[in-house]
Amino acid sequence: MKVLLLSDVRGSGKMNDIVEVSDGYARNFLIKKGLAKQADDSLLKEKASQLASKARNVMLQKEEAEKTAKILKNKTFVIHANVGTNGKMFGAVTSKEIASAINSEGIEVDRRDIILKTPIKNVGSYVIESKLFAGVVAKFNIIVE
Repeated sequence: MKVLLLSDVRGSGKMNDIVEVSDGYARNFLIKKGLAKQADDSLLKEKASQLASKARNVMLQKEEAEKTAKILKNKTFVIHANVGTNGKMFGAVTSKEIASAINSEGIEVDRRDIILKTPIKNVGSYVIESKLFAGVVAKFNIIVE
């Protein structure tokens, strides 16, 4: 019997999975305890449409990330930092400051997507990577003044 799991069931599957189990196990345990409900044709069609919708949303998010990566490619952003008399910076340039510099130009990037391999503590030019989506990485330049 095919059932839709309403919660995680150890040994059977995770919530919202459609699994094939024996009739007795389904009727006497899963359905009786409210852990599952029988998967009929309408439920299977609904589940298929939900999966198609989810796949479409993921595809749209990836396309949006690729557009943003094209915009960021070979672009340079300037970040102003406080520098002491000896040329050393007070503190470091953070991903939050980089994200705000990018967002000020109308490009939407989350600070958690920016990858800093080492802290930026000196004035100069740096190449920064931003992981916008799974498999979509944008490289851009920043100049710290």
